[in-house]
Amino acid sequence: MPDFFPFCSPMDNEMTVCQLSAQMSGDWGLGDQGSNAAVEEKSSHPRINLYKNRGRAGDQERRWRAELEAIREKKRRQEKFDSNRKNSMELLLQNLDERESAANPWSSKRVSCTGKSWRSYSHNLMLAEWLLFMPPTFADDYLLKLCPKGRHVLVRAAYGATKIYSRTGYLLFRTQSRLPGGGLGQSEHQSSANSTVLDCIMIRPENSLTEDLDGDLSVKSSPILMYVVDVIYFRKTCYTELPFRERCSWLENYHRSEIEEEVSDDPIRFRVLSSYPCTEESMKTVFLAKPEFDLDGVLFYHEAVRYKPGATPLVGWLKPYMLAEWFPSLQLHPDYSNETPEDYTNYLNEIRHQEESASLRTRSYKKSLALSPGKQTS
Repeated sequence: MPDFFPFCSPMDNEMTVCQLSAQMSGDWGLGDQGSNAAVEEKSSHPRINLYKNRGRAGDQERRWRAELEAIREKKRRQEKFDSNRKNSMELLLQNLDERESAANPWSSKRVSCTGKSWRSYSHNLMLAEWLLFMPPTFADDYLLKLCPKGRHVLVRAAYGATKIYSRTGYLLFRTQSRLPGGGLGQSEHQSSANSTVLDCIMIRPENSLTEDLDGDLSVKSSPILMYVVDVIYFRKTCYTELPFRERCSWLENYHRSEIEEEVSDDPIRFRVLSSYPCTEESMKTVFLAKPEFDLDGVLFYHEAVRYKPGATPLVGWLKPYMLAEWFPSLQLHPDYSNETPEDYTNYLNEIRHQEESASLRTRSYKKSLALSPGKQTS
């Protein structure tokens, strides 16, 4: 057995430990009275809250890295598959072309598109998580979008009708729009051949944001305004497997004019939300300007995130009054701090407060469902 105190006997070791213990108790003021004192531990203690939030931030970072690695691995597999397929398909297509040309020089093969149907996304939206840690490549890999106050909905235009769904898949109302497949300004063939699915924020000033609208919206007096956050399906193309940066490029540079097309008596209108780089210069310009609408928060997207249902750590969310803590070097327009709560201390405590309020609303909602089992809501 090795000696832990090679220059002392076992008795000396015991005395040394006792002396050190007594000395440390004296130095820290722990006498008989202190040894019997009970330390009351409360969950609201600032250090406990800090510990819990640090744990959550670490958990979010681990999931962030795992999702990002899964995306990169999928991209590597796809690139390898495409490379192998290209070599084999070139020879196959060459043989097919020769046979078709010999049989009928005017014939052409119909190309079929395969992929995940937009119907699998008709009841679920991609959701953000509270931003709890700063990603190491934030300035290079992230894009932001200013999000207006409103209701998060999914818009589906197909077969001449435009349907609006809540986050939980509840059909809020149906109408017609000028989106491909939406019915307005389109022939019956065009409406049935095309379809559109968009991730939107719905603004309706004269109604509450949680009020359910039934029936045909065309009889309503004023139009509904939709801010388009993301594109899921447009005409005959599914965009869910494209990275967010590419989806933004298609949405803002190619589809914007068609989405925002309107006539004065249209029951529903659309505006595409612009995306901005998260570089310091870009954020200075964005946050210094007055927002063009009542701001609810800011969404931060990793450029590689694909569109999938549910919450993801690759999309972060902050309230406007939290930005000063995360980006202290940036000057913000005064509107960003207009709705700072009176009891606001820091973003961690505010997140906890927001989650407690959301939990209370959920319990109240479930209780109302139990009392009225036949009623559906969002």
